Amino acid sequence: MMKKKNPGVQAFFTQIEFKKRDVWDYALILIGAMIQAFALRLFLIPAELVSGGISGLAQLINHFTAFPIGMMVLLGNIPLFIIGWQYLGGPRFAIRTILSILAFSIFTDVLVFFLPAQGVTNDLVLNTIYGGLVLGIGLGVVYRGRGTSGGSDILGRILNRRFNMTISQAYLITDSLVVLGAGFVFGWTKALYGLVLIYVSGI
Repeated sequence: MMKKKNPGVQAFFTQIEFKKRDVWDYALILIGAMIQAFALRLFLIPAELVSGGISGLAQLINHFTAFPIGMMVLLGNIPLFIIGWQYLGGPRFAIRTILSILAFSIFTDVLVFFLPAQGVTNDLVLNTIYGGLVLGIGLGVVYRGRGTSGGSDILGRILNRRFNMTISQAYLITDSLVVLGAGFVFGWTKALYGLVLIYVSGI
């Protein structure tokens, strides 16, 4: 006869696996947030390209005030975080989103001391392609960790759940308006490149 499994032992190992998954998720969120910050500092900010969302608005405000971009991202995410709490899963959503927003904000403001202010190239096309690629990888890693990057990502996930819209489509819609607004600040050529950047990162 086969021995029955002890429910207490089984529950113990299940809990361990759950904790392992949580640790892996948090690691992915931290890595993804750092990759996004690198994209911002190496490609987007030097080229005056805006990817949309709270970070895009922070770039525009920073252009006029020099207020730290990371700090503005943190403050700007507070109202969206409250909305996300209601629609996207309560405590689990809260922990992952807070971690992602804090990590991205800190990395963004810290990397300015270690990376060249002029970025790696002056070519607008290269900044658009590689900025979008690196940013998209960072977003994807955060999503893989079952987190959001805050800002328009929260609105994108709400659209995904309520209207069965893909994350990339929702991301494109919610960020396009911010990029178009950037046309008044950085010029329409860079705003159009910003739309291409959003498309690349969405893919």
